[in-house]
Amino acid sequence: MAVVTVCGVTDFEVPQNWADARPLLRPVLRPVTYRGTVPAADQPLGRTVLPFVDELVAVDLPDRRGIVNNDHRTAWGVSADEVFEAARANLSAMAQLPDVEAGSVLHFVDDGDGYFTSWLLVPGWLAAFRAGYGRRPVAFAPDVDTLIVAPDDPEMIGSLFEMMEEQYGEAERPLSPQAYTVDDEGRVVPFDQAGPHEQLPAARRARCGLAVTEYAAQTEWLNEILEEDFDFEALDAELTDPATAYVAALMYYDPGDGPRTITAWGEGVDYLLPEADLVVFCDTDDNGEERTLFDAPFHRVVEILGLTPVPGLAPARYEIRSWPEPEQLRRIEQAAALG
Repeated sequence: MAVVTVCGVTDFEVPQNWADARPLLRPVLRPVTYRGTVPAADQPLGRTVLPFVDELVAVDLPDRRGIVNNDHRTAWGVSADEVFEAARANLSAMAQLPDVEAGSVLHFVDDGDGYFTSWLLVPGWLAAFRAGYGRRPVAFAPDVDTLIVAPDDPEMIGSLFEMMEEQYGEAERPLSPQAYTVDDEGRVVPFDQAGPHEQLPAARRARCGLAVTEYAAQTEWLNEILEEDFDFEALDAELTDPATAYVAALMYYDPGDGPRTITAWGEGVDYLLPEADLVVFCDTDDNGEERTLFDAPFHRVVEILGLTPVPGLAPARYEIRSWPEPEQLRRIEQAAALG
């Protein structure tokens, strides 16, 4: 056993051999931008398991949790997959399914030992509530220490969406305002991806709110890099050109037919574009005034231009160094007309 630093926290012991470390590992859920707040030397192992939500691995120490980074994995002589597999196996042995009544709402609050939000990662755990509820279960994790499970009653779920949005916004360590349920195979999926529902507008609002929040956090730290260095040379991402680029914002947009996310692409500007539902194309007229050309579905823009996300950036961004060619712009405008 040795005293080490894990993500800036000191004075606790992390086993230096795999046999001792393995039983202490637990998966933890964190916002996708969490890793951007950690110094490069302490970057934790992580992988995205739900939109804007990452799975990390904690070492469950007597007085605190340490987050596993690559130095720990190397010292243990195992792969990242083995670390995640061990953490999930340990969690599966802990996760319990309480007795459930048909209309009950279960509220799990972590005191440091429960890892309740991570129970969503245990295969079949959330799906097992279906038997007691008589309908599919719905889960919320507004902050990293809170898990709520309820039956899929539309009126109840609508009220919970409102409550969870408020709790997420006020949380010191927020996780997600979104709801999660199970598909036909029993896998946990975001509520907005689980088919038609009376509360689908609320689920889309939550999806958009989560996306806007996480991109805002990423925008802030990318701009901090620019302010300090005037370029992205220090950014741990595979840009084709590390020169300065405008870090575009992701915005919430609801024209009346449902919420969505939107970003803007203006002619003559280099960008790091966030992934949105819609992208607005803008140029300037003969008087030098900015004008809006049209908006188009983001996925069609990516398809037509052959754009790919920048490796190493999460949430995803697309490096833009040139304005589309006239033929490409025509095709994008056609795609916009088709919706």
